[in-house]
Amino acid sequence: MEHEEGRSTATVDHSKRTFVLRSLILLGADAVAMSAAFLGAFALRFPFNHWWGELPHTARYLPLVVVFGWAVYIVTGMYRTLWRYASVKAALIVIYSSFLAVAVPAGILMVWGPYTSYWSVFVIQWLLLVSIVGSGRFSIRVFRDLTSNRSRRAKKRVLIFGAGDAGEMIARDLLRSSWHNLQLVGFIDDDPHKRHHSIHNVPILGGLKDIPSLVERKKIDEIVVAMPSLTGSQMRRIRTALLQELNGQIALKTVPGIAELINGRVSLEQVRRFNVRDLLRRSPVVLEIERVRKLINGKCVLVSGAGGSIGSEICRQAATFAPSELVLVDISEPSLYEIMEELAEKFPHLNLIPVVGDAACEPLIKRVFSEHLPKIVFHAAAYKHVPLMEENPWSAVYNNVMGTRVLAKEAAEHHVERFVLISTDKAVRPSSVMGASKRICEMVVQAQPRDDDCVFCAVRFGNVMGSSGSVIPKFERQIKAGGPVTVTHPEVTRFFMLTSEAVQLVMQAATLDRDKAIYILDMGDPVKIDDIAHEMIEMTNHDRDRPIEIKYIGLRPGEKLHEELYHSGNGNPTEIEKIWITDSPPPQGKAFLKAVDKILANCNHLSGEKLIYELKRLVPDYKSTNTVFLSGEMKGETGRLESGVFPK
Repeated sequence: MEHEEGRSTATVDHSKRTFVLRSLILLGADAVAMSAAFLGAFALRFPFNHWWGELPHTARYLPLVVVFGWAVYIVTGMYRTLWRYASVKAALIVIYSSFLAVAVPAGILMVWGPYTSYWSVFVIQWLLLVSIVGSGRFSIRVFRDLTSNRSRRAKKRVLIFGAGDAGEMIARDLLRSSWHNLQLVGFIDDDPHKRHHSIHNVPILGGLKDIPSLVERKKIDEIVVAMPSLTGSQMRRIRTALLQELNGQIALKTVPGIAELINGRVSLEQVRRFNVRDLLRRSPVVLEIERVRKLINGKCVLVSGAGGSIGSEICRQAATFAPSELVLVDISEPSLYEIMEELAEKFPHLNLIPVVGDAACEPLIKRVFSEHLPKIVFHAAAYKHVPLMEENPWSAVYNNVMGTRVLAKEAAEHHVERFVLISTDKAVRPSSVMGASKRICEMVVQAQPRDDDCVFCAVRFGNVMGSSGSVIPKFERQIKAGGPVTVTHPEVTRFFMLTSEAVQLVMQAATLDRDKAIYILDMGDPVKIDDIAHEMIEMTNHDRDRPIEIKYIGLRPGEKLHEELYHSGNGNPTEIEKIWITDSPPPQGKAFLKAVDKILANCNHLSGEKLIYELKRLVPDYKSTNTVFLSGEMKGETGRLESGVFPK
């Protein structure tokens, strides 16, 4: 430890010495430049004999010129700029700083000194100073570019597909940075108006049809598709076309989609190989920021399931709108700690309230609401793994339904402005305990009594890419292990959406004023899981002599072949794009909640078979496929057991 601390101290000392030495060199060079510009201006303005005769008198004012020049350069940041990354902004700093460095002493000399009518001399002095200082500073950038380009001659040669903003950002990074092993050869773009132009002096060489000849003629090693705004179907078409044209001989890379980018900026570090998320991209969500800001800013926001895939993303996005407090509830200590650390680092002034505990624990939730009085509640806590919940129906009912019942009740009693339940497409005509429990949660939210100014709603959507337990991370692990990749059925389909996109739409839905509404996110077209498996295998660099096998294992307990988003029809559009509302009349409030409370009070005392039958009473279109507790003749029945918790 002492050795490491000593090495760290030595590094700091070396950095300080380097900074001091660099500053002294620049100060000395600028003193020479300012002196040369001052004396040179007189030499250019007057005949040589006159200038030479006045030189001793003129030179007396050099200390004034240099000292004022140094002071101006220090104040304007000339000595803080890293000139190896000099840009147009840096050039403006040189022009502006040099003007002030000349104007201040010139004013003194013209008002109180001997040069009352020599304004033209000082104009020439300014032009000379800009030329000398600017050429000296920018020579550092030119030298760096020349040496870095020379060192890259034997490195990988790259074409950027897309001569737009993203392509320009990558090109700029690529040309300035020296840590990579890439040489930018040119751009390709199908826009005919961009042909025969250049970006950063790099030519636009043609379009998609020109790629085969360009690859051969320019000896291209990699192509980077730099178009983050493309949808998944467009990315699939481009990738397929490139693979067909190039016969798989050239490495194809891309950048993240708009929804994954931070502040819409693309960098060289984000360039990566294609992955399945690129092929499932959708058109970007246009977030109506002011609506969401008005909803959240300055208010206490509570998020249950805050450490989960959806809950953590809700926390990230809510934090950007500066709530007065952000209360994070999660039963998983590691997950809660992880999101707390992330938020504390990104939002150091945000008041974060971690609550380690079960959202279904009524005394805990009562205390949290009493202490913090949240105004906005996002309820994302739930068990979601379908086959696992088929074997544990008691946990699915208690955690999902009880958690919703407790939170909705406390939210109503404390007069929250918004209560938003995160639901799922599996709640539509459910075939699983998990789906049935989430459908009951939706109805609990609709049935909960509350004041007229409280808005309670549910937001229903399908799978989110990359969430824990989802198919894409599972396929990635199986491919990395060499296979086989397990697919339940060759025809099974699912809806997919990025987590960030889903939460953006959840935030938007929360701003709508329709009470008891069930909103549906536009999930696009369903995707065949078999196609995802094949594409992921194709995109992975595995041994071609040992192909990865796809193994069909059959639908697991509770799973459907195709998921649905609506009970009937296609719903109705809302004022926000990509958010629909389904026609789902709420249940009879008090009677329904009383029945729910009876199930919750008795669920852990019922057999699995009896519990499933009681769920069918509450969700008539629940068609159980449970192979664990139900005999064959009982599957799909909608009757009830006489010995159940409901009276005859």
